[in-house]
Amino acid sequence: MQFHVSRRLMASAAILVLAAAAAPAFAQDVASQSEDTAQVEDIIVTAQKRSQRLQDVPLAVTALSAETLSNSQITGTSGLANLVPSLTYTQSTSDLNNNVRIRGVGTALFNTGLESAVSFVVDGVVMSRQGQGFQELIDIERVEVLRGPQGTLFGKNATAGVVNVVTQRPTDYLSGAAEITAAEHGEYRFKGTIASPLTDTLGGRLTGFYTDDEGYVQDTGTGQTVYGSEVFGLRGKLEWQPSEDLNLLVSADYRESDSTCCQLVPYQTTNTVLAGIRAPIVASPTNRSVETDGTTFADSKSSGVSLEANLSVGDYTLTSVTGYRTWTLENNVEVDGFQSATPLYVPFGNGYFGINGGGLDIGQFTQELRLTSPSNQPVEYTVGVFYFNLDLDRDFRRRVGGCVTNPAAFGQPCPTFFFSSAAHTANTRTENVAAFGQAEWHLTDQLSALFGARLQRETVSYEGLRLNTPPFAGDRLLFGASSGGGEVADTDLSGKLGLQYQFSSQAQTYLTWSRGYKGRGYDVELTANFSTQVAVLPETVEAWELGYKAQGLDGRLSVNTALFYADYQNLQVQSTVAPNVSIPTNAGSSVSKGAEVEFQFALTDRISLSGGLTYADATFDATGLSCPLTAQAAAITLAAGQAQPVNTCFRIGNGTAQNVVDGRLPNAPKWRGNLSIRYDDTIPGTDLNGFIQLAATRQSEVTFSLEQDPGLVQDGYGLVNLTVGASTADDRYTLSLFVRNLFDQDFVNGMQRESIVTNAANPGNIAYFPAKDAERYAGVTLRASF
Repeated sequence: MQFHVSRRLMASAAILVLAAAAAPAFAQDVASQSEDTAQVEDIIVTAQKRSQRLQDVPLAVTALSAETLSNSQITGTSGLANLVPSLTYTQSTSDLNNNVRIRGVGTALFNTGLESAVSFVVDGVVMSRQGQGFQELIDIERVEVLRGPQGTLFGKNATAGVVNVVTQRPTDYLSGAAEITAAEHGEYRFKGTIASPLTDTLGGRLTGFYTDDEGYVQDTGTGQTVYGSEVFGLRGKLEWQPSEDLNLLVSADYRESDSTCCQLVPYQTTNTVLAGIRAPIVASPTNRSVETDGTTFADSKSSGVSLEANLSVGDYTLTSVTGYRTWTLENNVEVDGFQSATPLYVPFGNGYFGINGGGLDIGQFTQELRLTSPSNQPVEYTVGVFYFNLDLDRDFRRRVGGCVTNPAAFGQPCPTFFFSSAAHTANTRTENVAAFGQAEWHLTDQLSALFGARLQRETVSYEGLRLNTPPFAGDRLLFGASSGGGEVADTDLSGKLGLQYQFSSQAQTYLTWSRGYKGRGYDVELTANFSTQVAVLPETVEAWELGYKAQGLDGRLSVNTALFYADYQNLQVQSTVAPNVSIPTNAGSSVSKGAEVEFQFALTDRISLSGGLTYADATFDATGLSCPLTAQAAAITLAAGQAQPVNTCFRIGNGTAQNVVDGRLPNAPKWRGNLSIRYDDTIPGTDLNGFIQLAATRQSEVTFSLEQDPGLVQDGYGLVNLTVGASTADDRYTLSLFVRNLFDQDFVNGMQRESIVTNAANPGNIAYFPAKDAERYAGVTLRASF
């Protein structure tokens, strides 16, 4: 009910904003009564592969400048959800399994063989897996979040949207900046950049960063603090302008991260044996303690090099973007959460589950060549070709154990015990060739027709081998041997159609239809059946969007709104077929529909407001989905010939299943909004400028379970962040003090049922991933620039 009140307030505010934008007479009156010259700054974006004003682009885009990100203390891509109401972030055991959703749609797959529905693009180079995009936002020019299918221009893994990150280029003058942040829980961040012309035609830019974050979860088993990381990286750029018509930009980057994230934290424990083993830890929504052997980690390295070439051919621009990237990751999750290197005596299941992890090694090559026509012509277009090649290696080990002879009581070490283990190696390769184009035909001075298409041919192959001997000498074999390979090819035509009407230079509306495609893939994880598996079918989407963008009050106010409807078919989901065994499969369909509004308002020269509100009803229908653990014991038995029920767990063969109708997609709140107010003014009696910023976000409840588990639900909540500070008159030095989660509101970023001492008869054990800002903490940032 608390959110219901806030929702009405935010909706009322949005209506008022829209009303203001539609009142030009009022705008003129206000302007005449005020001497303020405040205006909302125009933002230039490349959401359509050409430079355009954000207000002129006929699609829903949130553009975040470097200043906006800095003012909001957003240091990484995972924090973008604080500024984009249509985007949510879900935490898991590592970047490999973390995910973002746009308008409620993402990919709930823990399988490296398949791509995500939200694409990350950095400086024109697409990331083959979403985990590559979870990185620090260092020396950023802007971040664009494109909502809805973007396959025509951005390719096959953008059925829900695109996060487009653009970093700073070299400058033709000497410039630089350095920044240091210190925050509670032992968090220290350093970053610096310098740019300079090297010759009359050559410029360079070098950026570096280092983060040492101790963490915020206590491991009572090792005495250490976990959920921390040590990260460093470098990025270098050289920009050469050998002639007026040719520009070359070479970029190279390297990043290395060593992390103690993310051990599942006990959230609810109903089994007394499990509670006793983990004592004195008490499971609760505010618990920030685990007890392990210290074997949970996630270490990664990424690197890349790219060449962007722009050649002016008359009024046309020919652009080539060539990129090669690598990403390696090693991780392990100590599933049992016991401080014991050998099995303990438990009532059922594994008394040891300490090794569950492996490696990932990605190498990818991309090449895009496109031709962009001049602007302000009767027909404006972009056409191009694209090539993508991915080589992905995956290996994984799992080790569990139990008692051969039992001790006197549960929770004690087994006098004699056994281990069972398994390991595998697999490879998947993807080759994609595409031709694409998009055009705007200006039928009149105000009305334009939009059309585009992307024709692509994709080939996906795999090879996999699960060993017939355990990886640890003396162990039993956990899973039987399996080997095999396969290949599948697919051709797809995606596209976009629409109309755009310009009321004036300050207001436009558009209506678009688009079709998106997410490619096929194979299971390359430990439990895959490598000998007989069939590739998962493509996931497709057809989407409609009706948008309106306007500026009013003499440039003080900008408002962007959109209504959307997207119909997804052949959802790629994860299905649990046995304890700790899941496979990717296709299951049913999904619909995401709703409305969005975003605004910026320069109330005066000193006061600015910004915010947004999203209503997204993201539901799905799926047959043969796994039942929630809490429903399996009461699963009904169907009579011969009886039709399968909906939203009810039933027995099928030796297991259970359900047919879900109108289920909620994971981490997809119906309502989500944000509001920020900032005040800047001169500090009396000084030459300093002071500022204060309050930023609030609020969302309705979400489930973290595709199976609609009633226990894996986060109630609606709201957060408020505060920043105060001062800067010199020339903005050369800035000091900021910030408090995250000012009112200490607890929440979770992800949760799941435990895998230890948990089954259909004892389902009540839940673990979760706590966010750092689920507790109030404070910090300080000092920035110097020249």
